[in-house]
Amino acid sequence: MYTSKKNLLILTLFVLWLIACRKDDKVDDGYAPGEAPIAKHLFDAARDEVDQQLNLQTSLNGFTNNTESKPRGGCATVSIAPTGNVFPKIVTIVFPSGCKTFAGADIEGTVAITISGRVREIGSIATFTLNGLKYKNYALSGNYVVTFLGPNAHKTMISNGQVVTPEGKIITYTASNSAMQTGGTNTTFKTNPATFLQDDVYEIMSTSSGINSRGHNFTLTTEKPIVYSVACQWIISGKITITEDSRPNITTALDYGDGSCDNKAELFINNVSTIINLP
Repeated sequence: MYTSKKNLLILTLFVLWLIACRKDDKVDDGYAPGEAPIAKHLFDAARDEVDQQLNLQTSLNGFTNNTESKPRGGCATVSIAPTGNVFPKIVTIVFPSGCKTFAGADIEGTVAITISGRVREIGSIATFTLNGLKYKNYALSGNYVVTFLGPNAHKTMISNGQVVTPEGKIITYTASNSAMQTGGTNTTFKTNPATFLQDDVYEIMSTSSGINSRGHNFTLTTEKPIVYSVACQWIISGKITITEDSRPNITTALDYGDGSCDNKAELFINNVSTIINLP
């Protein structure tokens, strides 16, 4: 299903490119604006799932004095060492075949995190590397550094990112994100220990860049804050601008919508718009 959506996206972008550039006799195969937001979506989604897994662990989250309770992670297996109130800790999360994220997306693979202090504690840093983690059948590799700025804010640096699509195409990616929690702050581990994360909402500002599958550089910049709800697999609102060095004369933007939880976004190319489906 995702392959067919990807093929439809590529076809749609190609048609739009022809419309925008029909007066240009030279065809430039480097233009692929749909790949940049897909890379952003996948790397942000992987980070968000790791964040939820960390927040669920009572020995890490700081919401309770219980430092010895059994790790929990839904369908994932979580191990934490050393035990007790000792840091840094190494957290290993294994997503088996058939596992789904808390928002319902397919995920498979292993993530090993080193965390210097409690989650959401000012100055705590979590570092981890993806090595072929599969998210919705896309293989992800890359390095993350997440710095917690307090109970409701964090920043994330992503380096050496790589996406391998189901069709075998390769997209590289780096990013710098800052996030502020704007919803769900009144629901805590103590009041709703099983579901306290599910009403969390974040606003994210970011800049990112990479190389598309055709070998051309792209840059993404947040125009309107990206709004992410933990309960949804996709970004629910916000807007980004996309530039590619292969077609600097083309203005591209992606609008994620009005807050609805769906995989649709509106892609604008030189003010010509179409609705696309994100993975």
